[in-house]
Amino acid sequence: MGQDAKIHRFSAGLLLTALLGLSGLISAAQAASFGHKDGVDWQRWEKAAFDKARAENKLILINVGMEGCTACNRMERVTYRNQAVIDRINRDFVAIAVDAQARPDIGERYSDWAWPATAFLLPDTTQVFATAGNRLPRNFIPLLEDLATQHRKGELKADPNAPYATAPEPVSSELSLIRDQVRLQLDRAFNEETGGWGRWGVNTEVTGPRMLHLYYRAHLYDNQALRDSALQVSESFLRTLDPVWGGAYQASIAASVKDVPERFRKLMAIPEKRIGNQANALIAFSEAYKLTADERYRKAAAEIDRYLNNWMLSPEHTWYANQKDEPEDLPANWWPQDYWLLDSDEKRRRFAIPPIDHAVYTDKNAEVISGYVRAWEVFGNDRYLQRAVAAANSLIAERLQPSGWIRQSVENAAMSDDQRVHPHSEEVRPFLRSQAQFGQALLDLYQASGDSKWLGYATSLGDAMLEQLYDVSQHGFFATSLDETARLIAPRKPLEDNAMAAAFFYDLHILTKDRRYQPIAEATLRAVATPEILAREGKMTGKTALLLEKLTAAYVEFSVVGDPAHNQAKALYRAGLVSNHPRKLLHFEKPGRYPDMGRPVMFICNPDRCSLPVTSVEEVARTAATFRAGASSL
Repeated sequence: MGQDAKIHRFSAGLLLTALLGLSGLISAAQAASFGHKDGVDWQRWEKAAFDKARAENKLILINVGMEGCTACNRMERVTYRNQAVIDRINRDFVAIAVDAQARPDIGERYSDWAWPATAFLLPDTTQVFATAGNRLPRNFIPLLEDLATQHRKGELKADPNAPYATAPEPVSSELSLIRDQVRLQLDRAFNEETGGWGRWGVNTEVTGPRMLHLYYRAHLYDNQALRDSALQVSESFLRTLDPVWGGAYQASIAASVKDVPERFRKLMAIPEKRIGNQANALIAFSEAYKLTADERYRKAAAEIDRYLNNWMLSPEHTWYANQKDEPEDLPANWWPQDYWLLDSDEKRRRFAIPPIDHAVYTDKNAEVISGYVRAWEVFGNDRYLQRAVAAANSLIAERLQPSGWIRQSVENAAMSDDQRVHPHSEEVRPFLRSQAQFGQALLDLYQASGDSKWLGYATSLGDAMLEQLYDVSQHGFFATSLDETARLIAPRKPLEDNAMAAAFFYDLHILTKDRRYQPIAEATLRAVATPEILAREGKMTGKTALLLEKLTAAYVEFSVVGDPAHNQAKALYRAGLVSNHPRKLLHFEKPGRYPDMGRPVMFICNPDRCSLPVTSVEEVARTAATFRAGASSL
């Protein structure tokens, strides 16, 4: 099928819906430009901006970042308010600003360059250069001048490191070979000295899937070395805790690291606070407590809960996106670390409170929901499950669309006073990351509660994903529904987001037994996991690694057969919940596939074998322990 035909098939109906929805949210003038008077003439990511660049033969400057990013805020305050920078950009460039959380598809596209990511494109959208992080006027202006001069002379060449596009054809390699390649990439990147995958320590925003991959393999092979590494990562999360207000900072810095700037060494952490940090911390502390029963992890989870609900909770029982790293009136000679080293609430409030970004993003809230579900299973604190249920219900009530997919964001009253670095884009379209992350949260709630309504929502969402985002000819999921910009910039099937979607469909198939979902997981993986893309993603392949383990080791299904209201069924179900088995998929089931034993029983099965009926709580853990790979290799 030709690209134009694909674009037409995927976008025709949805694009009309999106445009109708957006028409009530932003005016035509706002859609074209939102740059402030006498400042950079920022445009939105839409066809009109790219058309403007082509018509005026100007380079395109793409500025991608997020509100909780220290470097983004400093570049906005210092560089993009410098008059020489403003004049140069407005004269020679069409400047497009994107919030990476409001538009997760574009955020993912430029994530190789971290935040802020600054990319430069020719008028025909060919990327010629990209740079990561904050640039000061003294080094940004020469770069702008050089690019503009080269463009006038026709000397700019395509950037070989530009974001990859859709793979031309599915991968045919054995899944175990792909799995081993990804394992090797992650293992080589693990830093035993710092307990993470970075040079300094653990990045709590992105470490979660890689950490879970260690725990998963440690259990699968009963391997103590992997278990020790996984626990080391969880231990590193303890160093990120704020002792005054609770919550986890963006990153920890190991004491053994020598080349840390003095301003960071004071705190031994990078003090941005995002709710993705909190979600991963909940999981890190839950997994560690499950293995060690170390009360430090229970207390640490409570500190995450304290921060989320004292500082980040919205009136709708969802969570705001992030808190910036410094108040507006920080003394001129202070760094953010100096503020967070203040050891009491009173001392901090003398300098006001670091601003909170009041946007509520579905994908990040879904991460927190899943983190709370896991914490409830391990710690047994009913408030954790109640918080997860309340947030999920709120998102469904506000954002679930009639066709089954869920929106990424909706404007709220609290956002009106936010001083945003990047414009919030209230898009009425499905984003893959939002659907996959929320779909997994729904399945987590279904398994935690046994309430079939969550499975119903997950099924509807899965059907919408297949309708709106799935490529039926080449397989895999597009990052969002295709629109007019897809004719200008090749649409993308992001590796990690596709892995998350594939894992969701794998679980959905097991829990529903709907044969439509059975081939989706492997077909999706094969569509995106080319050797070139895997190598490009490097140590960022945590979700892909987890999916590969799941596909090659296969599920272990815990089915409680009988009336869910029966006390014995409830007891067996709870025993299944607390059983330590990462490959576990747990649900109630009516007799039919399994025989009616006259009383509630549990069957534990994988694709190769099934247990005898488990009739007592004491048998659950013992029987589950027999469903392990039993291999000695890693």
